[in-house]
Amino acid sequence: MRLAAIIATCAVASSTLDAQLGLPAAAGRARAVAREYPKRNLGVDYTRTNVGPVTVACSSSLCENLGVFVTPSVLNVICPQPAGATCTFYVHLETQASVTANDTGVFQFLVDGVAPSPGPTDVRSFFAWDTADPNSTVTQARSYAVVAHVTNSKDNQSHGVEAEFGCLDLTGDGCSATMGLANMSIALYTP
Repeated sequence: MRLAAIIATCAVASSTLDAQLGLPAAAGRARAVAREYPKRNLGVDYTRTNVGPVTVACSSSLCENLGVFVTPSVLNVICPQPAGATCTFYVHLETQASVTANDTGVFQFLVDGVAPSPGPTDVRSFFAWDTADPNSTVTQARSYAVVAHVTNSKDNQSHGVEAEFGCLDLTGDGCSATMGLANMSIALYTP
């Protein structure tokens, strides 16, 4: 009953809500704007899995190390469009992972060797799934997805899609990251 009342209240409400506070958006306060893309058609959905666990480590101060969790690490996906046309890749990674205490665990996503656009990732194509957490040694479920728009330079061009995982040392004594079972799916959408 209570859930039904909440849903009904949300359906009737016509004002914009502040997503962080759950309050009506105040005048003059910035509002999040969703970017919508034209309708796209799902072409192919690739799924890759590993049996885990996989560990990467480094031992020098402030080091970083990345490793692959599926082999081969690059999956070549064909954008079935003519030169100059675009495709959209939706790359979704689900796994269990841990990193040494107080260090940073990262996923790196690359499409054609560069950060996916619009991503979101940082400029190095990283997504930090845990940063400076004293309890990060506990293996936990991790999930992240990125979107990449690609433009063909030739008909039916193949584009390399890759994801890696790793660690960045923040404590000066090296780091280690472990990934358990993982599932990565790559959905290809065309206009």
